[in-house]
Amino acid sequence: MTRTQRRAFAIVLASALAVSTSVEADTCATMGATQFVDAVTYCATSVLPGQAGNDYGPENLFDGNPDSAWCEGVDGVGVGEVITLSFGGSPPFSRLIFMNGYGKSETAYFNNARPRRIEIVTDTALREVVQLPDHPLESHVDLARLLNHRHVQITILDVYPGSKFSDTCLGYVGADFEWSEELDQTMPPATPAPDAVPRAPEHILDLPDS
Repeated sequence: MTRTQRRAFAIVLASALAVSTSVEADTCATMGATQFVDAVTYCATSVLPGQAGNDYGPENLFDGNPDSAWCEGVDGVGVGEVITLSFGGSPPFSRLIFMNGYGKSETAYFNNARPRRIEIVTDTALREVVQLPDHPLESHVDLARLLNHRHVQITILDVYPGSKFSDTCLGYVGADFEWSEELDQTMPPATPAPDAVPRAPEHILDLPDS
């Protein structure tokens, strides 16, 4: 193989790797600052291609629009697909808010699949498997501890099947900072460690001279 042929082969190979990486990479969107957090980045391992003027990317998980949703884009019902939330400059929290399915209408909700059982894993070593209710209204998942979670990974383990489509959709997910702040304020102060307990002052008695 000549030098020119090797160079051409390297260019073709690099292009193929770049395409492969872009196809396999997560699709991400970032929610800007709020009163509680500097930013939250939402990433999904797959996204259903847009159709009929509708988009199904991870930005729909925080846009506050009940008519939008993230929908996975793999063959089948999306078991094993993952949503990851990465928090920047956020306080501790211990509750997640979900709105299941594609809540645009009752027909859209039941036509598409919805997450049923999910696994939640955090960078603070929490792991929980929970079942989401089968309705598009707000529901809550309480985590075991109030911690400063920076990354939350949500994996679909099982779904409520759609009556018409196999796409699995989720309308909203986010940390409930307000509830967690109220919880933190009502928690009793932590008991100090034994070596941190202040010692009682010593009393010196003035004894009469004998």
